[in-house]
Amino acid sequence: MQKYFKRYFGLALVFLFTFSSTFIWNSPKVGASAGKYTVSDSDITADNIYSFQNGLVKFQSGSLYGLMDKNGTVKTKPEFTSIGSFKNGCAKVSKGTKFGFVDENGTVIVQPQYEDAGDFSEDGLAAVSANSKWGFINTRGSVVTEPQFDVIYGFQQGFAKVRKDGKYGFVDAHGNIFLDCKYDNAYDFQNGYAAVKLNNSWSLVDTEGNFKAFNFDEIKSPILGLVPVKSEGKWGLSDMDGKIVLEPKYKDIYYLNSNLIKVSSGDKYGLIDKNGRLILDTGYDSITSLGSGFSQIVRSGKCGIVDASGKIVLQPQLDWIDSYKEGKAIITSNGRYGFVNSSGEIKYLSQFDKIYAFSEGLARVQKGKKWGFINSNGDIVIDTIFDNALDFSEGYAAVKKNTGSSNIEDSGDTDFSKKYIKWGYIDRLGSTFISYDFDNASSFNDGTAAVLKDNKCIIIKNSDVKLMTALTTKDPLKTWRIKFSKPLDDKTVKNEDDDTVINDIDMTMTDNIKVTDSSGKYVNVSFKLEDPKTIAVSPPYEGYEASQDYTITILNNNKYNIRDKDGSTLKPSIIKIPFSVKN
Repeated sequence: MQKYFKRYFGLALVFLFTFSSTFIWNSPKVGASAGKYTVSDSDITADNIYSFQNGLVKFQSGSLYGLMDKNGTVKTKPEFTSIGSFKNGCAKVSKGTKFGFVDENGTVIVQPQYEDAGDFSEDGLAAVSANSKWGFINTRGSVVTEPQFDVIYGFQQGFAKVRKDGKYGFVDAHGNIFLDCKYDNAYDFQNGYAAVKLNNSWSLVDTEGNFKAFNFDEIKSPILGLVPVKSEGKWGLSDMDGKIVLEPKYKDIYYLNSNLIKVSSGDKYGLIDKNGRLILDTGYDSITSLGSGFSQIVRSGKCGIVDASGKIVLQPQLDWIDSYKEGKAIITSNGRYGFVNSSGEIKYLSQFDKIYAFSEGLARVQKGKKWGFINSNGDIVIDTIFDNALDFSEGYAAVKKNTGSSNIEDSGDTDFSKKYIKWGYIDRLGSTFISYDFDNASSFNDGTAAVLKDNKCIIIKNSDVKLMTALTTKDPLKTWRIKFSKPLDDKTVKNEDDDTVINDIDMTMTDNIKVTDSSGKYVNVSFKLEDPKTIAVSPPYEGYEASQDYTITILNNNKYNIRDKDGSTLKPSIIKIPFSVKN
């Protein structure tokens, strides 16, 4: 049974998307249009429901798990003890202590039979364990490398380091033995080379199997085109021919990002660049990546931030820093929550007991037992009135609300609470999108969400979504460009009282455009208004992953949307442009 609901939005903006000289889309001008969502009942009984991923949703029946598609059809019966997340087209499943795999159609490609298993790599192989030995299978479930290794370390640049009887070797992306397990030590491939030790000699081996000897006590695989080398217990750097660039003087050397190398002296850490020039003195307790090119530095138990060049943007003063997302990182200091932007400016919001990472321009906050949302300025835009809330996804958030009297929550009556405290969905303005009628709810993914009502699975589809033609690139550092038919409104909105910025075009782009990978994980890209009609979407700091699928999503249900100078906004409310990065 299907029920149809209509909601009306404003005028649409004439637009076209230009991602390269080859791909151009045009959309005709339209007037006010009716957005719809459908609610489809099913006969599937479940105790819990999860979010859609790769077109399938996991549901729990008793202590077992199954998979259902967007039409409410069971694709995998609830027979598994666990079902993991999809990685590179397959998900790990288990029955008791044995592991197998299902594909994106919900088809069991490997019955649970292995003692342990890893996720499928982008190269299409998964490590599996049988009789305490490890080998590889492909996405058809066929064994391509017989279980024979004691340890498999995972693929890096198309090769997996393996260990057998205390010796190291490598397996290639097809499961073939690239180097026999005869080496006393080895490092993963980096920059197209791997460092290996045979007897007392170290060499670099390239992807063709060619070796180059190095006359040092130890070497590591290259970092930023330089080779970490060890002599008399200290580490330095040489060029690819073994010529010293940085005299050995550090306890150890590590890769940090595409500009910086982390070094240690004693139990302290610092930063150098690829020329060996000291950027940050070795006086820090730890240095770790925060994503988007930023890194956390810790000194005397306090956290600070350096940018991609090693410049300190925030001196150590915080108790905790989360990873950056949408240009902001959640922080704590002396029991207070807040967030810090990419310039190191801190906004403390001590009125909240907890703040979560931003998603689509809004962040969940908790105050006591209630949940609400703040915007990127830290202003409360959706009051803390909910009993629970999920992050915004595709413009909507699942929220749980008391629909009865105020004393229900304190009554202690579980059945009474279940009757009146229900899940529904709100938009980014806080308006009810789908009424509070469900016992459980998941986030939207590809326009679809799953909910439970009286232990029955229900599928909700948002039809106000436009899916553009998929694109492909071989460039992991590709900058995509969104070109519109009219100049965009780029005016800055300021507070009349204190002249602080309420919204500008940078905030509009960050809050309304996002890139996600195939598992729905947010990708830290950046945006720039290149000209009045063009938004450039720059890649993540380290680039996109090869053999991975991504989606650019443009949203249009916020207070400050992407609009033209006449105030017209895009239609429909969600536009999705998939692209893939090929080898």
